[in-house]
Amino acid sequence: MGRRRPFVESLRNYGNSLLLVHAFSFSVYTAASLRAIDAISDSESPIRPVFLNPEYLNSLFLFWRSRGLRETRLSTGLIVASLALELCSNVHLYGFWPFSYHPRDLHPLTNHYYDNVQTKTQFRAMSAEFDLLMRLHNQGVLRLHLGDCRTGGK
Repeated sequence: MGRRRPFVESLRNYGNSLLLVHAFSFSVYTAASLRAIDAISDSESPIRPVFLNPEYLNSLFLFWRSRGLRETRLSTGLIVASLALELCSNVHLYGFWPFSYHPRDLHPLTNHYYDNVQTKTQFRAMSAEFDLLMRLHNQGVLRLHLGDCRTGGK
């Protein structure tokens, strides 16, 4: 809900991309989401906001619950991974590691690449989602990468 210009400037790195917006998924996000969309529109940014249908999210929640995932709310990462599984024939995931330390050199980690905010454990159990993703990896449904991302498209 802060200044609009720094927000829009931060999106320039993504060029002509889609921005997934949780505007109507949870009422707590609606005002900030609509303000972000207004800022994007007013700046004539090439970014295109995409909304998640709350009915889709509910169906997704029920689907994963029927597969044994018992969470109050799915993480955005699992939601986007689910979308990728529905839309793409080849899915590679990076950045899903639910533990506090890096798997190789044990340096401290946060739950998001973009901030230092710790997750609210009453909403999600990241290790349960990670277990689910590992099962899908072992079944060949997706490829879960635990190392650092390689640069240069290799």
